[in-house]
Amino acid sequence: MGTAMPDIPAGNGQHPIRLVVISANDLAASAAFYSRVFGWKTYALTTELTTAVIPAGPSVALRSNTPEGFPGVVPFIGVAEVVAALQLLEAAGATIERAPWTIPAVGVLARFRDASGTIYGLTSAVSPGAMPHMPAPLGDNPRPPAGSLCSLEMYATDGAAAARFFRERFGWGASETLPGYMAFDPGAGIGGVFQTHTASLPAVAYLYATSVSEKLEEIESSGGKRLGDPMTVPGLASFGYFTDPSGTSMGLIGS
Repeated sequence: MGTAMPDIPAGNGQHPIRLVVISANDLAASAAFYSRVFGWKTYALTTELTTAVIPAGPSVALRSNTPEGFPGVVPFIGVAEVVAALQLLEAAGATIERAPWTIPAVGVLARFRDASGTIYGLTSAVSPGAMPHMPAPLGDNPRPPAGSLCSLEMYATDGAAAARFFRERFGWGASETLPGYMAFDPGAGIGGVFQTHTASLPAVAYLYATSVSEKLEEIESSGGKRLGDPMTVPGLASFGYFTDPSGTSMGLIGS
């Protein structure tokens, strides 16, 4: 039997996470891994960028040639005008990590660092159709298809300050769940939590698995590496962690 989740106020849905970029310096091996283990359909766009069609969740891209120390995961927030949004973020104390650039037939993108130094992106790319709200598969919440990107965990030195920043700039809702964790919900697409305990791992993407223990075994036999044993929180979910063939740290949520 599940557990009712704390009431996390939903955001206004105007600025969902539309794209998640995963570092994949061994691009071919990572693309084959996610295709085999999670059922993603991958398509090479350039020599350093592969897009993935996944069962549910935001758009996903695998990117090679990421510098040492760059985060393994960068979520890109949807905005109408990237340049204007970046100017407002700078005025609020954020810093530009990469100035706006354009990908033909996709849109304009940019990256910024928040007050914690965590990197986020902006994108004007819009997926066809409305972006459905997708709460994390915890407690009594509905479960997405296996292989979906279902949640994010982002580092913040001060969870309450991060929640306030993203509420004021993007209309996200947020609420403290456990000590050191502040859940956030953009109101469309996926949400996640701000965590205050591990600055060395500023961003982790979680994928949904019907059985976390079985998926970790499959990961090990397919070129990934499990990071410890699954952890089960009764009535909530089971959690697991692994690195993919490029060494990028990822998470699992499931049973």
